[in-house]
Amino acid sequence: MKAQAFWTFVAAVMLGAHGIAAQAGTPAPRVIAVNGSGEVRVLPDRARLNLAVDALDDDLKVAEGKVNTVVRAYLAKAKALGAKSEQIATSGSSINPEYVWDDKTRQRKLVGYRARREIVVEVDDLEKLGDFILGATKAGVNNVSPPVLESSRAQALEREALAKAAEDAQARARVLAQSVGARLGPARSIHASGSMPPPVPMKVMAMRAEAAFDSGNQEMGVSTGQISVSATVQAEFDLIVP
Repeated sequence: MKAQAFWTFVAAVMLGAHGIAAQAGTPAPRVIAVNGSGEVRVLPDRARLNLAVDALDDDLKVAEGKVNTVVRAYLAKAKALGAKSEQIATSGSSINPEYVWDDKTRQRKLVGYRARREIVVEVDDLEKLGDFILGATKAGVNNVSPPVLESSRAQALEREALAKAAEDAQARARVLAQSVGARLGPARSIHASGSMPPPVPMKVMAMRAEAAFDSGNQEMGVSTGQISVSATVQAEFDLIVP
């Protein structure tokens, strides 16, 4: 046990002496830290519609029946436009009593029950996007949010944006190094941040009922534009000074 303790003590002393020498004799590395950014812009190839149907009635069953009738009518319309069952979700539903304040009794008064069901539709043919929206309003859907534009290549686009951000960081670092008469060495560290941005709500023009149109997109003035994916990196490179 004594021999083992002795050699443990010797090893600790040697390691400590090595650390002190390293601190005293090794100069701090010269580094350059930069940020880089990258962006990829693409045309969207799909959209997500968030719809809802609600109805108020003093009879709960009547309120539910009104909502379900509209939902069934829109599901038939969506499938006629080409939507598959896996592209339609109608699971979100709620039933809530609704009250008003009665000044005479100074109490809340029940006026009925509000039934609500949500519909989410993924549209992969943007040429029919306006038809899906118009079909919803014609079926009686009374809550239509702006379509959300997306890309099916989200992960690949994020990687492209990250690659551009890394290239930008290296280019920035090289310019800075050359401006002080140094050379850029290898990267010491790189930290990336960036992802597919929140899907972009699309704005549509108001419908113009007085004219004749060939499609719902024309009638609504749908223009999808582009969506962008951005990324940023923080990088640290060795700075080689002659």
